[in-house]
Amino acid sequence: MSRLRSMLVILPLALVTLTGAAPWRSLPSCVIGRFADITATDAQGSIVGATDPSDWGCLGTQSSAPADVSPGPPTHFCFEPACPNPSSGEVRLSFTVPRASLASITLYGQKHGPHSAFVVRTLADQTFAVGQFSLLWDGNDDAGARVPPGLYRAVMTTPDGTICGDIEIR
Repeated sequence: MSRLRSMLVILPLALVTLTGAAPWRSLPSCVIGRFADITATDAQGSIVGATDPSDWGCLGTQSSAPADVSPGPPTHFCFEPACPNPSSGEVRLSFTVPRASLASITLYGQKHGPHSAFVVRTLADQTFAVGQFSLLWDGNDDAGARVPPGLYRAVMTTPDGTICGDIEIR
């Protein structure tokens, strides 16, 4: 009986290791759950249609809706909607940093459900100066392979918290 119990403990850990999925409790909270809906944008970044209220936005404001980035130094960490979205090519991710800070931009995929997220690509994990920044995601994973069509979650992690948004790759 104890051997069976040991196998029941070891087998799930082995599966996580083999499939590359991170233990779900170690993931940013916005990565846990079903990836669904996008805030559609054109190539210039203009929102086309309805916004997904759980996507994008700024930390430290009352609204989670995408904010217009005003001229001058930024006052909040903001993660603008990816553009174009959906995309079959490159996707631009724009964000603001209000003070010199460590920040990361990571893209996640899902294998089989809400607790199966895994890192697809880390675009940045560094200290940024105050300002506005843009990064391009070429639709490839960290190994350089093209990702399959589907929904991916972009995550900006900062000292003040985390902002997420979904991207559809066609």
